[in-house]
Amino acid sequence: MENARRSRFQIEPGYLGLSATMATLLVYEPALHSFAKVGYFELILMPFMLCSLLAFTVMGLLLAAVGHREPQVSLWWERRAVRNGVVAAGALGFLVLLFAEVLTVTVGAVGLVAGTGSALTVSAWGRRYAGCSIQKALLHIAVSCVLGALLMNLIGTVPPMVACVLFLCLAVIGSDMASWGAGTQSHGTQSCADVQPDNPHAEPSRARTALRPLLAGLAEPLIGLFLFSLMFSTMGDHGVYLYYLSFLLGTLASGLCIVPLLMVNSKRPLLNLIYQVILPLLGLVLIVVALVAPPGLQGAVARSGFMLFFAGASMLFCASVVGYMTAGEFSQRLILGTSLAAYGLGGVAGTAIVLAGGRNELITSTFLALTCIYIVALAIRPSLLAWLGRDTTSSTEDEAAEAQVQRENSVGAVAAQFSLTEREREILAHVVEGHSSSHVARALFISESTVRGHMHHIYQKLGVASRDELVTLLRTGRIGHN
Repeated sequence: MENARRSRFQIEPGYLGLSATMATLLVYEPALHSFAKVGYFELILMPFMLCSLLAFTVMGLLLAAVGHREPQVSLWWERRAVRNGVVAAGALGFLVLLFAEVLTVTVGAVGLVAGTGSALTVSAWGRRYAGCSIQKALLHIAVSCVLGALLMNLIGTVPPMVACVLFLCLAVIGSDMASWGAGTQSHGTQSCADVQPDNPHAEPSRARTALRPLLAGLAEPLIGLFLFSLMFSTMGDHGVYLYYLSFLLGTLASGLCIVPLLMVNSKRPLLNLIYQVILPLLGLVLIVVALVAPPGLQGAVARSGFMLFFAGASMLFCASVVGYMTAGEFSQRLILGTSLAAYGLGGVAGTAIVLAGGRNELITSTFLALTCIYIVALAIRPSLLAWLGRDTTSSTEDEAAEAQVQRENSVGAVAAQFSLTEREREILAHVVEGHSSSHVARALFISESTVRGHMHHIYQKLGVASRDELVTLLRTGRIGHN
């Protein structure tokens, strides 16, 4: 137990290369704000961001499409040398645009290259983290975000030429470090030294590729990433350094707030704690602070509160994505691609709105309202799903009781025939009744990734490839003849 706790708090230096990526990511506005004092910054930023976010979104959709159809195919554009070259070209192009004062179609071309490199780098880091427990991912992501914010501030305070060299070097280092120590792993599935113990039997070759169940399971982090990118692009005031100072302070504070989560050692699901308790409470604080602020300061307070809320929330979103990848239920590329696309689409929408109508209090108020709706939805979603689930009853109590007995008998027979463990038998009993992984997790007080790990082990023992096939065979009684 003590060794497990020590491992949870052990920071692996190789993963801190993510901080270099955070400080130089060309689709992340705070990273670019390091050069806000350059005269041409304002003219370059918005068209550059729009093009880079468009490329980022397209790359995310391409990854999702490949993960949906051919999850194990090798992609030449994911190779280390290609990724590093694209990232270097994008970073160098951005710096040339700023200091050579070039404002032509070149801005769009450089933006597309930069967005492509950013997508490849984030995807590589995602694959690097696949296999980490949520606590381990949270630790590294929180520390990397804090260090990344400090690096951004450093780049903004050194002389311009030093800033350019530092920015370019960090961009390439962050991209290259995503592959350090991962060369001997197969498709990145075991790239984390702390492999999730709840899922020892995940098999990438059997990862599901269905998009609908993935979107349902990842709804909270995907919507959160979309809102984060949307609001960042519409609320940022590039002429006010205090806005980005609030980002730095918010990141530091949120990183420290992550520490208590790393100490959670419970059989209850951590994801439920995050989305049903922690984020709604953080959002409630944001709403209260915005409401009690004096009228003249509400805009500034709202922006600062947004930074505090989403700085922490974004770390939790990323750790949730890692959790879904670790479970092995879905293709890693499908998970990463949809996550990248959600972030990119939010940024594209926000940047387009600002280009069309500028930044104003109406936009700020509208998107704060959207955030409030999101927070409320996080809080009531479990209760709503439970209420909706009460309508799924048989036509009569006798029929329901008979069907229940038949299912129990079927599960018992299968458990005995295929030597299922007691936990696997419990999960199978819930699954055959049509319950989702989240419902099973709540019922058994385990994490969803644990449920998915056991499900893959059940698939392996029974020789099936999907939940639908498993349920069909159980209900028809044909599984005993396979």
